[in-house]
Amino acid sequence: MVSMIWEFLIRNCSLIVSGAIGTLGFCLFFRIRRDKLIYGCIGGLLTSLFYCICSDLGMSILMRNLVPAIVGTLYAEIIARIVKAPATVFLIPAVIPLTPGGTLYYTMSAIVDGDMAKAQEQGGITLLVALGIAVGIVFISVIFYQLTNWNRRLKVTKNKPWQQG
Repeated sequence: MVSMIWEFLIRNCSLIVSGAIGTLGFCLFFRIRRDKLIYGCIGGLLTSLFYCICSDLGMSILMRNLVPAIVGTLYAEIIARIVKAPATVFLIPAVIPLTPGGTLYYTMSAIVDGDMAKAQEQGGITLLVALGIAVGIVFISVIFYQLTNWNRRLKVTKNKPWQQG
């Protein structure tokens, strides 16, 4: 078991670390405050790690991006409440390693070259990646929104029972 973990880390170390370093670059680009930079980098590291895990498990392209997006959004929502900052400050950097830049480039290149079969194939992959990221973000964000709304209503009815509704 330990040898499998070491093998996984050795095989994917460069991808995981480059995901964190790339996230740091985007954190600096988006001018995230210095005291919150580490949280943004951890988010990128987590999504890169879970992408590698899902890839090693042989998951589909959609699931390979859905699971890390869920993990990244969950991380961003929790850290946002701990550090009292908006969740998007941590969410955007966390999903940066998942963005389908390469496949989007190959889609556009195939369209320009007139190779519609390749454009359709690469475009489908790009859409699956984008769909996985979007569904993961929306799924967790809606859950946290509902929990926050429910908690707020619970506090109101505890303090003022006549204002139920």
